[in-house]
Amino acid sequence: MPLSSIFEIGKRSLLTYQSAINTTSGNIANINNSYYARRRPDFSTLSAGLNASGLSARQSERLRNQFAEQQLYREKQQLGRFETSNMLLKQMEGIFAENTDGGLSNLLSEFWDSWNNLAQEPESQAARTIVKNKGVMLANGFRRVHGELKQLQEQLQPEIQSKTTEINNILRQLRDINREIRLTGQPEMMDERDRLLDSLSEKLNIDVKELDTGEVRVYADGLILVSDDQVNELRLETSIEDGFNKVSIYYADSDRQMNIDAGELGAMLDVHNAQLPKYLSQLDTLATNLAESVNNIHRNGENLDGTTDIPFFKEGINGAADFEVNTAIVNDPSLIATRAPGEAEGSSSIARSIYDLQYDTIINDTSPAEFYRDLTVTLGNEVQETDYLRSSQKLIVEHVQNQKDAISGVSLDEEMTKMIQYEQSYQAASKIISMVDEMVQSLLNIR
Repeated sequence: MPLSSIFEIGKRSLLTYQSAINTTSGNIANINNSYYARRRPDFSTLSAGLNASGLSARQSERLRNQFAEQQLYREKQQLGRFETSNMLLKQMEGIFAENTDGGLSNLLSEFWDSWNNLAQEPESQAARTIVKNKGVMLANGFRRVHGELKQLQEQLQPEIQSKTTEINNILRQLRDINREIRLTGQPEMMDERDRLLDSLSEKLNIDVKELDTGEVRVYADGLILVSDDQVNELRLETSIEDGFNKVSIYYADSDRQMNIDAGELGAMLDVHNAQLPKYLSQLDTLATNLAESVNNIHRNGENLDGTTDIPFFKEGINGAADFEVNTAIVNDPSLIATRAPGEAEGSSSIARSIYDLQYDTIINDTSPAEFYRDLTVTLGNEVQETDYLRSSQKLIVEHVQNQKDAISGVSLDEEMTKMIQYEQSYQAASKIISMVDEMVQSLLNIR
């Protein structure tokens, strides 16, 4: 073999292992970068006739488990949904404050007990004052819960808008990265692409298709969000439905409404458009039925002055937001009725009937206590369910992430072992060049 060929083998080997060392150094430098896919030198043998002429390292290969990546996108959509739903439902549960004295369950109980005490002392002005005070406290409780639930809904709307804007920013970045990958094919761009897709999958339900060039197409609800240089962004619209605010997401250049049922955005839309209106509606039902039932009995009773036809709660109550005790009774508790017209002093049939309302099926064939208990138990069950689903889904995501990392993750021990191997090979290649140089010098010195 000519010396020039030996020199060429040494030179190619030197460059090859230098490239391999650079690749391994990059892996070690990114060991804590969770979106970095480790590289592997792509060695190939160059041959010249029957004689091998050395090694060369082509562009390093990104090691990936594409099946795990696709599965991870799907599982993170559900994790984002369960985590956000659990967080928001816990906020709703906290608003009802059932573990405190200010919870509606406790306020209702105290309200009924005050009528029982009045029935035992029907001529007592002090007992009437207590009934008035408990009624006012109950009214304040209804308005507080309603107001805080509405406030939560109002706070969610700008958060939904912010999440939509965040998604649109990611879509534009993916479009730009598609362009860069098409022009340069840099592995770093693919790492950033994977990071963006991972983030996007946490926010809404998407499907991802990767092309042979490394570019991606992103779909949601059957339509393309990102393809080549095109982006179909999202837009938000608000409306009023059945008296409640509703937020809808549309494709920016279309009148088609998106069906977003996963991810953080899907959870926000569900709580804003479905969960909050459901509990607000049930709260209104409880308030209106309770006020109407108490007023119907109270109007038929007479007070200490023998006056009748006075409602205990304000007339025309439409829900929890305007649930109030009659202003006349607030100013003068002696107007509270305790007996039916014609009954003797000391009678308490009206007070007793109002006390017994707590056991009557006046709201959808259930008593007020049962109706409210069903409401809070349902909410509590939903919190527990989403908490369980969140915990279970987190384990699934961790399992799939481990499958992905088994291929694309960086192991420091493995990389250091390879570094030693490549360094020794680099030194051997340099010795070949030194040896050829000495042989050439020896030839040149022959006279």
